[in-house]
Amino acid sequence: MPLSGKVGAVFVQTADAPVSFSEEATTGSLDRRRFTISDAAKRYWDKDTPVTVKVNSVVVSAGFTLEHCGGVVVFEAPLELDDEVTVSGKYLTVAQHGGFFNWSAELELETSDITTFQSAGWKENLATVKGFTASAERYWGDEEFFAGLGKEVVIALYTDATASKQRYEGFGIISSDGIETAVDDIVNETIELQGTGPLHYREG
Repeated sequence: MPLSGKVGAVFVQTADAPVSFSEEATTGSLDRRRFTISDAAKRYWDKDTPVTVKVNSVVVSAGFTLEHCGGVVVFEAPLELDDEVTVSGKYLTVAQHGGFFNWSAELELETSDITTFQSAGWKENLATVKGFTASAERYWGDEEFFAGLGKEVVIALYTDATASKQRYEGFGIISSDGIETAVDDIVNETIELQGTGPLHYREG
């Protein structure tokens, strides 16, 4: 079903210091491979703080990867139905920022030319590095983003900030901050972010 742009939103990491959490419960996916921290307020983990993962109260150190942006533990093999996973670490606070009225995100994939004499006259390319960029426009209110140039933050770009909470989220560096003013218009500000990891699609 089509979505109206008016239900979108932009959430950005606040200036608050990371907050500790200990042995928080997680919710497993149907395939028992992805376990998301149950407390939605703690789903953005500080990348500079080790995350301790326990399965049935026993620390595990291998066989999984972490999605810090979203608070997810992804196991290589599915766990049993009655296995319980808990996590400990520090989380970052993310809050909705007022004044934003437009956002965009672009996924990027770099390729390298691997054409040879055996390519029969056709170019061949190999996918190498993935990345993303994002930008958001708002009505200017303060110098927060100007002061944050070069800082890595969490950004969550909502297509629907209501019950479904459909969004794209990831870590990015604030790479530019543009301010535009006209004598007969509102002062606008555009921030650009360069992704420093994957961009995830989430719901709920």
